[in-house]
Amino acid sequence: MIWRYGVIILLAWLLTACEGGKDTPPIEPVPPPPEAVAEPVLVGDAEAGKTLAADCAECHGMDGVLARSGSPFIAGLEQDYLVRSMLAYADGSRKHDKMKTIVDALGPDKLADVSAYYAQLDTPWRGAVRSTQSKRTLQDKQTIAAGAKLAERCNSCHGAEGNATRSDVVPRLAGMSLEYFIPAMESYFTGERQHGIMKLFKASTNQRDIHNLAAYYATRTPKMAPPSRHHKADPAAGKAAATGCAGCHGYDGNSLNPYMPNLAGQPMEYLIKATKDYRDGRRKEVLMQEPVNHLSNKTIANIAAYYAHQRPETPLSENPSSGAFDPLADGAKIAASCNGCHGDNGNSRKPGVPSLTGLHEKYLVAVIKAYQQGTRPHDLMRKLVSHFSDTDIEKVSFYYAMHEPGKRQNTAKGDSAAGQRLSESCAMCHGEGGISTAPFPPSLAGQDARYFIHATRAYASGAYKNDKMQAPAQALSETDIRDLAAYYSAQPPQRSDTWPPESPQFLIKERCDRCHGERGFSTKPGNPRLAGQSEAYLIVAMQEYQDGARTSQTMHAMADVLSLLEIKAVAAYYARQTVDGEENGTP
Repeated sequence: MIWRYGVIILLAWLLTACEGGKDTPPIEPVPPPPEAVAEPVLVGDAEAGKTLAADCAECHGMDGVLARSGSPFIAGLEQDYLVRSMLAYADGSRKHDKMKTIVDALGPDKLADVSAYYAQLDTPWRGAVRSTQSKRTLQDKQTIAAGAKLAERCNSCHGAEGNATRSDVVPRLAGMSLEYFIPAMESYFTGERQHGIMKLFKASTNQRDIHNLAAYYATRTPKMAPPSRHHKADPAAGKAAATGCAGCHGYDGNSLNPYMPNLAGQPMEYLIKATKDYRDGRRKEVLMQEPVNHLSNKTIANIAAYYAHQRPETPLSENPSSGAFDPLADGAKIAASCNGCHGDNGNSRKPGVPSLTGLHEKYLVAVIKAYQQGTRPHDLMRKLVSHFSDTDIEKVSFYYAMHEPGKRQNTAKGDSAAGQRLSESCAMCHGEGGISTAPFPPSLAGQDARYFIHATRAYASGAYKNDKMQAPAQALSETDIRDLAAYYSAQPPQRSDTWPPESPQFLIKERCDRCHGERGFSTKPGNPRLAGQSEAYLIVAMQEYQDGARTSQTMHAMADVLSLLEIKAVAAYYARQTVDGEENGTP
């Protein structure tokens, strides 16, 4: 109970500082008396806090477990942690404009009340909790077989095993959770969702049929839909606009909430149509209508493009660890489509085509996304990487970064000695001999001369967008560029200082559990519980520690070295933990 005394001291200091002005000396904390340690008392008026919580309910819910827009579950968190978190938004050490406005308006006394209200709630967290009944259903082979037989009449529209290919506006059903599939099907038969074709199946489909179909499709492996043939949109802008969707549909559209559908890999046209139907009232669902009612057609198309680019996963399957965490092996499979040009393991032998091996993973991620988004203009590259999800990009980047680069044949036509002299001005960023000691800028040693010349010209013209490169590139003559190309292409390349992703089990046991408790059930005052927390919130929070939107020396050090692959795996693990034990396996 020491933390409760800490809240009293913290709020007392705030109240005194507000009443006394800047000259009021801070209260010196004194050791709490034994009775203060033992007494389970909350600071503030929880009943008054319930009224104030109306301003918080939009994102957190009155029960503290809504998690809209990627916000956290806060029911039952220690009051000390809640207060300190809100003060962090007020002083800017956590960046969130809406939270800052709300906290600034509360003041110390109301802050105590609203934190007391949420701290005393015992609402269960439902990060990725699946009912015992649905878990049994997914293990029932007879139910799944019956669903497979029924699904034969669905294949003409929804495709074999629920991976539709016939129509762009037909959703993919593979991997869809029972908890979402069943009420969605029922809504077509009750008229809540209007669809002429779906309504035709009402007479021939009973409740048992719906249940069997749901079990069958939930156990199918989802595949990505092909790129849109009709819509042009900006997935990067869509990713930014989709932050409000994360709390329900997951960080990248792979939902860990069984009652919310996966959006990752769904056809872009279907996502556009469905979102417009919610926005324009053709689909009646308050939870959806409110978040999308202000979206323009362009923003909807961008969001749809982002989710369509993401690779669908089945994180609520009974065996989430059936595929081992092996991003390098996954990267090798993705790289098979790149090696034709870039060479085995990324060691290019084609003039004009860059070697990828040895470049830092973070640099490769940035370049692939630049091709995807068109900030590096290259029609062929954009087509080749257009279907890569965020995690695909990381996997293939790790694969290339971890291989040893080979020395390629030097066919450069230039003065290497002159290039060496010119390279002195490049060494500050690209390193001595073209060996960079940081992810950005990239190493140049051993790179193809023709590609080097092309890239340097592209930076000078602005075709490749980089403010730090444009002026230096423009200062070089054609002779200078050829000389630099001759010098760098002759230098022995080295593998970048990239470490492979750690296994989630190692990260959880050796790092996260030390502060947040075994399986995320924290016992340390000030360290929040992670078990059962919203997966989307955990991902966003760790990324905010990475980029400095949240300031914590310890958390920044822990998060800064993590890839998105590692962050997602850790977040999925904690989201699956419940008070009764692990609900959905281990990473």
